[in-house]
Amino acid sequence: MSDLFLLIFNTAIINNLALTYLVGIDLQVAASQRMNTAWLMGIATLYCLSLCIPGAYLINQFIIIPFQLQYLDLLLYVMMILIIVLSSKNIVHRLLPLLIDKVDKITPILLINSILLAVILLQESQINSFFDSILFGFSTGIGFLFLLLVVTCLRERIDNENIPEAFRGLPILLIAIGMLSMGLMGLSGLQ
Repeated sequence: MSDLFLLIFNTAIINNLALTYLVGIDLQVAASQRMNTAWLMGIATLYCLSLCIPGAYLINQFIIIPFQLQYLDLLLYVMMILIIVLSSKNIVHRLLPLLIDKVDKITPILLINSILLAVILLQESQINSFFDSILFGFSTGIGFLFLLLVVTCLRERIDNENIPEAFRGLPILLIAIGMLSMGLMGLSGLQ
C-alpha cells in the first residue's frame, strides 16, 4: 500500500508532467483566473486522463502492436480522446442538466488539450500493465489538478502585488510557474 502511495506521489508531484515537459501550460494560464474554473477544468482533466491513458494502453496492446499500425497511433489516440470527451459530455447532459452550460464551455478546451495527447504519447514507454496505466492516468490527473490550483492561488496573490509594468500579467505568472517547477525538481532526489 505504501508503494502505491509513493508511486502516486512520485507521478503527481515530483515528476509532474505539466512542469517537467511543460505540457498544458496554456490551459493553466487560461483556467487559473478563477478558483471555480480551475476546479472544474482540473476535475474534467483528471477524469479524461483517468479514462484516456488506460484506453490508449488497450489500443496500443490490442490494435497498434498486433497489426503493426505504429504509423496510425497518433490518429487512433486523437479519435479515442474525441470519443471519450464527447461521450462524457453527453452523459453529463443526461445525468446533470444543471451543469450543461459549464460542460459546454470546457468541452472545446478539453478536445484540444495538449496534456491529454502528450501524456498518452509519453506513457507508451513507461507503462507495463493495464493497472499501471490506470494508476498513471489517475496520478497524472491529480498532479495536474494540484498544479492548476497552486497556479490559481499564485495568480490571485500576484495580481494584488506591486509589480513593475513589464512583468504584470503573463510574464510574472510564467516566471512563477518556472520557479515552482524548479522547486519541485528539487524533490527528485526522494525517488
